[in-house]
Amino acid sequence: MIEKRTLAIMAAGLGSRFGSLKQLYSISSNNYSILDYSIFDAISVGFNTIVIIVSKQTLEIFKQRYTSKLPTDITIEFIVQESSILEKKYPERQKPFGTGQALLMLKTTVKNNFALINADDFYGRSAFTLMYNALFSNNNNQHYFIGYKLGNTLSKNGYVSRGECFLNKNNSLRTIIERTQIYKKDQDLFYKNADKSEIEIHEEAIVSMNFWGFTATIFDFAEAEFNLFLNNYGNNNTKEFYIATVVDASINKSTQQFTMLPTDSQWYGVTYEEDAIEVKKRVKKLTNENIYPELLW
Repeated sequence: MIEKRTLAIMAAGLGSRFGSLKQLYSISSNNYSILDYSIFDAISVGFNTIVIIVSKQTLEIFKQRYTSKLPTDITIEFIVQESSILEKKYPERQKPFGTGQALLMLKTTVKNNFALINADDFYGRSAFTLMYNALFSNNNNQHYFIGYKLGNTLSKNGYVSRGECFLNKNNSLRTIIERTQIYKKDQDLFYKNADKSEIEIHEEAIVSMNFWGFTATIFDFAEAEFNLFLNNYGNNNTKEFYIATVVDASINKSTQQFTMLPTDSQWYGVTYEEDAIEVKKRVKKLTNENIYPELLW
């Protein structure tokens, strides 16, 4: 039996700042989205199973788009980020609980090492190569993340949220703290603290763009932390349960390690609709350089 080498993709967000379903927003002349290029990159480096985490509102849209599109030797699966039990217990909640819940939704499907990404972030093939080689080396029981420099992950069109990573001397993660509303003022970068005060942050700070490599042991921590979150914030429609919370718990409550895979690459994404202009230019340039074919499938 061929070993499943899974890339899971978080695509259940509703894109409130973007204004439309940005996970499938066209960035090329052939109507490909960032998600299409991520799937193409993943398959190119060796991933053979794609799991897309969607909302119940968009499940059929994703099924129609991808069920018959990928090469026949690639498995495609869809998971809906919801729970009828949770909906009954927390009726005030109108949207998914966040990236930490998306991670937990994989528990019944994924049993081996796997990678996890956002659907609307353009990571580039080198990031997929780094992660694939790290995850599927022999006897590998570590977790990984791709570490970006904050200055390479900003939007010119508004604030962003990033997980700031603090490392040990051996390049493993010590803690990750979610920084919200990061923005540039003059030549400096700031984020808004919980009390709305401005805190400066350096452009060389290492951040996570939610490109993770996990072993299946992560699910036990995700489940425990999600239960704590629900007890405190189940009916809060704005509070989100982040992957960073799960990662911090697994570091603090066990001996598990998260090793950084560093990159100097420029990240591209569509946090705002205006961001798509820059992404389209980037993809066109990569296509002209034969990094990507005109037709992916």
